[in-house]
Amino acid sequence: MPITTVRPAPEDMQRCVARFSELQRCDTGLPDMALDGCHRAFLNVLGFSQPKGEGQFSPFGDRAPAPVSHLKAGFGVSFICARPGNGVLMHTHDTVETFMVMKGRWKIEWEGAQGVAGVTLGPLDFIACPVGVQRRFECLEAPAGGDEGLLLGVIAGDSPAAEISPEGVRALVDAGIFPPERLTA
Repeated sequence: MPITTVRPAPEDMQRCVARFSELQRCDTGLPDMALDGCHRAFLNVLGFSQPKGEGQFSPFGDRAPAPVSHLKAGFGVSFICARPGNGVLMHTHDTVETFMVMKGRWKIEWEGAQGVAGVTLGPLDFIACPVGVQRRFECLEAPAGGDEGLLLGVIAGDSPAAEISPEGVRALVDAGIFPPERLTA
């Protein structure tokens, strides 16, 4: 079956453009963003619907506006900025999540068969994390002359969900961000 050709007006295509210099930084919207070592900002590009599950979060938070949000692309795209020593708690997704380092050096870790394993990535290095694998990322080094690294995140799905690891939930309870009941949920 042939693909239907569409000929949009220029203004319709302009709605599909996101200029990096105009992206809004968002440093709230996910529970762990208030923890030391988890400070980061999202510059959301292509959005998706928020997940509806109990205890589930959008991979890019619920407050990061996406300039391209009218398309159902089947994936979301966001830049993640962090100073060295900052990243995210261990978490998992119900879809594939990928990262490409744009600036700096980043560590990607995951819960493997023999404990935590990881890899260090530099500019233009890429990793794809499978569904259900507990993973985290952390900026190790900002680029020369800069104070934060830049990571490109792409995650599959129109409404992907993230769940924080049990150890991450414990850290959020200990910090008073989650109520103690979350430990038994």
